[in-house]
Amino acid sequence: MHFNNNLLLLAFFGAATALRRTCKVDNIPTKGSGTYTAKGTDTWRNIAADFCTDLGELEARNNVSPIKEGNIIRVPCRARPRDCLRIPNENVGYYTVAQGDTIDNIASDFCSDAKNLSFLNPDVIKDNSVSQGKVIKVPCSWN
Repeated sequence: MHFNNNLLLLAFFGAATALRRTCKVDNIPTKGSGTYTAKGTDTWRNIAADFCTDLGELEARNNVSPIKEGNIIRVPCRARPRDCLRIPNENVGYYTVAQGDTIDNIASDFCSDAKNLSFLNPDVIKDNSVSQGKVIKVPCSWN
């Protein structure tokens, strides 16, 4: 996550850090596949949300049963360098735009698309672009 003083202020006003789950990429030829080790508070729904997939795909990759801490879960796996500060009781959070960010790569990291980010940020995103340092709302439902 790219740190910004605005995020510090947002944290004081009730935002919570939604740390991304990380996966271990498989050594097999299946591109984009890997594993995740379950934590005590995980559910199928929040794992699916964090790995930009749905319950059906997770069920197809795993023997569906109640998740227990330490279970190895098969997930779609790719690097996602961005994180957000989640707004409590909402499925969105805040992200500070960093140098080199584009609407498309921000949207991809948050399991979304440019149209949805523009909808969430009508006063900030103009002509499918946004300036470095701007704080925008992004989907942030995984924690």
